Amino acid sequence: MVSGITLNRKSLTVLILLSILIPVGYAMALAYWKKPMRETLLDARVRIDAMWVEPDSEGSSKRLIPSVTVLNATNAPWKNLSIGLNRQFYAGEPKGIPPGETLSIPLEAFIARNGSVKFPVGNRTIDHVTVFAQIDTGARAVAEFKISKELAVPKSDEDANSTWVAPAGVKIR
Repeated sequence: MVSGITLNRKSLTVLILLSILIPVGYAMALAYWKKPMRETLLDARVRIDAMWVEPDSEGSSKRLIPSVTVLNATNAPWKNLSIGLNRQFYAGEPKGIPPGETLSIPLEAFIARNGSVKFPVGNRTIDHVTVFAQIDTGARAVAEFKISKELAVPKSDEDANSTWVAPAGVKIR
């Protein structure tokens, strides 16, 4: 004959309450004492720019189109670059950017998060740019930029360094 443990109503209630309260208590303790991890700050520069684009066939008709240019201001390459405009439209470059180089992406290449709408060039201002990249350690780094209203495409006689925007708290060298 096999004998087992018998529980009365009171001890069964205590056992059920303990099986619920112990994990919940651990989760609350971790939430209280564990500091959230911060994302690595990406040392990038951004500017609203313009770039020449040639059609694939018959390269005789070039167009000057608005773009976003990102500068890798570090000594290490970035991979899996992703750029966000106004926290709604995104474009990416899986190859990334070599150290000290720039990458320009036309505004018409930015697509809404759900993939249904392209960025309305000329109808919407850009007030926020986010740059995500995978750095040499393999971690994801991010830089957020607030774009001022008076920022415009640089003129040919203008100092090229004066139009770059740095993330908050970072000085342009």
